[in-house]
Amino acid sequence: MCVIYLLSEKTRAEKDHGRLLLRMDGEKKESIPLVDIDHVVVERRAQLTMPVLYALLEHEVQISYLDGHGNLLGTLGGEQVSIQRILQQKKYFSDPDKQLKMVQELVQTKIMRQRELLLSYGRTHKEGILAAASDDLGVYMSKARQLKELDELRGLEGLASRKYFRAFPDILDRNLWHWQGRNRRPAVDPVNALLNFGYAFLEREVRRVIAGSGLDCRIGFFHSNNGRKDSLVYDLMELFRAKVTDRLVLKLLNYGAFSPEDFVVEDHGCRMNDAARKVWLTHYEKYMEKPVQEYAGQTPREKIRSEILFFADRVFQRKENKRVS
Repeated sequence: MCVIYLLSEKTRAEKDHGRLLLRMDGEKKESIPLVDIDHVVVERRAQLTMPVLYALLEHEVQISYLDGHGNLLGTLGGEQVSIQRILQQKKYFSDPDKQLKMVQELVQTKIMRQRELLLSYGRTHKEGILAAASDDLGVYMSKARQLKELDELRGLEGLASRKYFRAFPDILDRNLWHWQGRNRRPAVDPVNALLNFGYAFLEREVRRVIAGSGLDCRIGFFHSNNGRKDSLVYDLMELFRAKVTDRLVLKLLNYGAFSPEDFVVEDHGCRMNDAARKVWLTHYEKYMEKPVQEYAGQTPREKIRSEILFFADRVFQRKENKRVS
């Protein structure tokens, strides 16, 4: 079974007898048997013909409709399968042993990726400050393997993040970027404003994949489920903050894509101006679609997708192929 992602305005899905025909800019891209499709994710710009819609519903394929930010607007079809998966996800996440293992792995992976980023910059810094911070993160990563309490693991994750962000002044040009630590809403300086903006784009990427994975974004395992709308989105974002978003933000700041004049400081915080947003969009799409040797030739977008879908396969104990358009 496979998941089809229809995300581009250039994409059109048509029915060809018992197959789904995908076209890109009018040219045939792929043809997939309807019986092999488990889920279709559609953003508002993609084109899905009415014959395709009826055929998917007849084959009990679930269709998820997203807005431009990756938020789920609604679903069609596959109600029984969806309910079964919600119950299965809830049962899996409620198992104390499984939850502990998931949280341990998430915290270890997040710290490992923070450490990798610091080490990559530390190679060109003779002072050794970044190397020392990387060593501390290595200690935290080892400790995460040993902790058996969820609150202790959450506390360790917060401690590691503070250590990680305290190293940013040794990565950035101090004459341009004044970093007093991580703050969120509102951002009080350009670096935090750019990080917040980048994380909003990361959230959209994660939401897209969750929508097609069968997972319910309301049921998480790391962040609190008490009244939080989309706990799982924020859980899985943790895996990619340093590896995808922080890496891009630091690269753009260090290579002069932005200057302090690109940001506006107001009473309610700091934000990018309109011209800077356009610069971000250009660099972001190019970055997300460029294959990376470290990711075995995958693009950052494909890396996010493959890791989340692998996680979903683990929860649902399944093996599936994923197709994207």
